[in-house]
Amino acid sequence: MLRSIIGNALRSSVSYATTIRPTTVAGPMQKCSFSSLQVKSAGNNPVFPKLSLPSINVNILQQPLALQTQQSRSVTKFSLNKGKRKSVKAVIKRFRRLDWGAWIRTYTGRQKKLFSKSPERRRRLRQHVFTNSTQSWLLDKMVTSYWRRPKNWVDDIYAPYHKRDEFFATKSKPFKV
Repeated sequence: MLRSIIGNALRSSVSYATTIRPTTVAGPMQKCSFSSLQVKSAGNNPVFPKLSLPSINVNILQQPLALQTQQSRSVTKFSLNKGKRKSVKAVIKRFRRLDWGAWIRTYTGRQKKLFSKSPERRRRLRQHVFTNSTQSWLLDKMVTSYWRRPKNWVDDIYAPYHKRDEFFATKSKPFKV
């Protein structure tokens, strides 16, 4: 950018003044355009003009809140009443945590336009999917400790999935008499 400004200044044969001046800034939201800068040199040396960058003071506190970055997750860090963390309701509705720490979910769009899907695809859509370790870790952060604890539901359809004895880390200890 600076190289092109200097090159244009050296090519022109007009006289040069002493500083670089931006266009007037109307408000804190308007940015200075470098195309409107006037390159001028000091003294009688047109080969290496003395350049000074413009000083633009934009107060960050005067910018509206809509331009600041937003968080992508909807975790409430502190509630207004008691100051406690809140669970994300979308996680509670869409996912189910198993006793050994994994989260299970259904396929998305499993009930939409079933007339256009093949029987094999409809059978696959009825099945459930486990989340990977990164997703499980993120979901654990998005809910409170109440939802991370094992729950005993009457006629739980996920009862066979709550035990994972074939894996060493989640194997339940045998009962000794």
